[in-house]
Amino acid sequence: MTRILKEPLLHFLLIGAGLFVIFGLVKSDDEVRGSGDTIVVSPSRIEQLAKNFAKTWQRPPNEQELKGLVDDFVLEEIYYRQAIEMGIDRDDLIIRRRLRQKVEIFTDDMAGLVEPSDADLGKYLEDNADKFLGSSTYTFRHIYFNPKKHPDDFKTFLDAQLKALNAGQDVRSDSGLIRADFQAESTRVIDNTFGKGFAIQLDELETGSWTGPVESGLGIHLVRVDSREPGAVPPLDQIKSVVEREWANERRIEVREKMNEQLRGEYEIVIEWPEEK
Repeated sequence: MTRILKEPLLHFLLIGAGLFVIFGLVKSDDEVRGSGDTIVVSPSRIEQLAKNFAKTWQRPPNEQELKGLVDDFVLEEIYYRQAIEMGIDRDDLIIRRRLRQKVEIFTDDMAGLVEPSDADLGKYLEDNADKFLGSSTYTFRHIYFNPKKHPDDFKTFLDAQLKALNAGQDVRSDSGLIRADFQAESTRVIDNTFGKGFAIQLDELETGSWTGPVESGLGIHLVRVDSREPGAVPPLDQIKSVVEREWANERRIEVREKMNEQLRGEYEIVIEWPEEK
């Protein structure tokens, strides 16, 4: 029983049930607040207005400023009630989306109250290892050739250079700004240097010998891959904050989906599709 109570999914279900209770309380409170012609500005509301002012201006409001805040709040409340009575809020796409966003933010905040244990994060890391896989690293040497400098039978030229390299002979690279040697560099660094997709081509090359041609965003390369280390998943203590963020995001999505399912169950939904032409 104790283990069940510690399950995060149960926490989310309890939060979901709590949200419906809260929604009911808010709805009831709005009905009282909106009834009649009375507007009551409570002490707690005035304190909140003063706190918001202090956050913005880094000082508390004086008496005249506080009165202005209260007056503005009262006017805002009047306009709000008038708009509701006039039905201005209905069929307004912007208002509908904004209200939905506010409810989703509220449910996301509630979901964020559940904190995972190290065991939860460890299990999540194990089940989603691909998300946290570190970059592969490559140690290689390359020689760059600009095709425009070798217009006559470029393929024959490359074959000759490749044969010379594997025979241990020196081959001169066309002038370029990229260094010739790369030691244990990550996929990100390599792709940023040569263009996206270059590192994937290195995965297909044999190690220990010159091969090619390999194309990049710069031109053509002959490459000798000396070593290639596949990426590994770091231990939890090194990426705990990242795992926790991903865990929380996935749980927020899960809670929202469950909430959507429950909310749909509160309504009879009739969809009248247009007749096909």
